[in-house]
Amino acid sequence: MRLFILFSLLTSFKALAHPVSFKDAIGVMSYNSSQMNELMVTYSLSSQMALGHTYIREKKSEFYIPRVNFLARRWYNENSQGNLYLSAGSGLEKYASKNSNVHLGAVVADWESRKHYVYLEHLYMLRDNQDNPLWLQRDDNHSKVRAGFAPFLADYKDLNVWFIAQLTKHNDETAQATQFLRFYMKNTLWEIGADFNGGFAFNFMIHI
Repeated sequence: MRLFILFSLLTSFKALAHPVSFKDAIGVMSYNSSQMNELMVTYSLSSQMALGHTYIREKKSEFYIPRVNFLARRWYNENSQGNLYLSAGSGLEKYASKNSNVHLGAVVADWESRKHYVYLEHLYMLRDNQDNPLWLQRDDNHSKVRAGFAPFLADYKDLNVWFIAQLTKHNDETAQATQFLRFYMKNTLWEIGADFNGGFAFNFMIHI
């Protein structure tokens, strides 16, 4: 019974950042920084699979990519939960009024309790477009590592606060460190952050 109660709490508000949620759930996730803007909308066909669409704007290119997200595996411990997600999609890159093909693959792994949180993500895009002078790589790799903790425990219906540290790496560019304050209440989560170069970041997630 204790494990069931904990699982209910975790999946009700911690799963907000996950690419697959409960059956028939609609998710809206927006990630924004000075380098990249991303919006993903998902519809979960089941607790294992979701259909989605991703919009990304980066280096003056725009990407429109339908995708499928899978929950590959989930681990339960007495006081924590781990997840492994796989995602694949294919769509268009728009640059200077020209459209070209782009393919996407992603792997996401996380582990979380009510007190601690670890998140790993690798996003890969294979781009046909090589006309953008700001972005000559056809193979595009984004890696993200996050770790966080809650300074206090709050009820699901109350405002929850977390401190999050994030490290991102894009191709051969210098890794970027960002610190976030995460807030969530019920089915809504938002994060406000800043990197060490003065750049601003804002993320927003909701499931209905």
